[in-house]
Amino acid sequence: MRLELLGTLVERQLRLRSKRSVFGVVWPLAAPLLLLALYLFVFTSVFTAPVDRYGVYLFAGLLPWTFLVQASHDALQSISFEPELVRRAPMPYHYLPLARVVVMAIPFLALLVAFVVYLAVVGDEHLRPVLLPMLAVPVASTLLVVATIAVLLALLDVFSRDLRYVLHNLLTVWFFLVPIVYDRRMVGPQLQAVTAVDPMRRVVEQYRDVLYDGRIASPVAHVVTLGACAALFLASLVLFRRLAVDLAKDV
Repeated sequence: MRLELLGTLVERQLRLRSKRSVFGVVWPLAAPLLLLALYLFVFTSVFTAPVDRYGVYLFAGLLPWTFLVQASHDALQSISFEPELVRRAPMPYHYLPLARVVVMAIPFLALLVAFVVYLAVVGDEHLRPVLLPMLAVPVASTLLVVATIAVLLALLDVFSRDLRYVLHNLLTVWFFLVPIVYDRRMVGPQLQAVTAVDPMRRVVEQYRDVLYDGRIASPVAHVVTLGACAALFLASLVLFRRLAVDLAKDV
């Protein structure tokens, strides 16, 4: 029953996005591709690329990151922009931001599949078909991290609209803490403690294990990261339910 409700909310979002747009949910495909083109130009025409096969290295990190950024911005006002729906239709209100995450996951997964197909077509020697099923682990971890952030942001926005003005800056700082555009070995010792507990750093490294390195450095680390992301998501749901008791009045 609740999954049906989530499906209904997802359908509603898809209809709203395509109502006045020719391309609808296709637009989010452009963001990671534009960023890829920009950084490839900078690090091939202006600076020296920090690693070999920089395009593969970069896109393996940009894909999950742009999904996180797009879903975060989209989910931020998913509750506060639906006051009438919240007041008139009692429901698990965290489904509102989760529906946005599901919608944004569609172009993310489509690009990931297209990326794998591209690597296969060009004959990338590091692509190991036997490892491709392992992509399910970082994909699941990504969905859990993004869902956690979406639920918390949507809740916080109900109580404070200030977050709308600082979210972009916060995500920009976080972006440069995650080794996406630079080599992970360039992280200085002063930041090691911070990045060590960053789930997105772990997730990005897992995509690169499969798509860039062609080997799984630590299967146990993949499972541990997935468990930690699941724990974060469950904790966000518990916090949401405790703070959203009077959400219909607060929105």
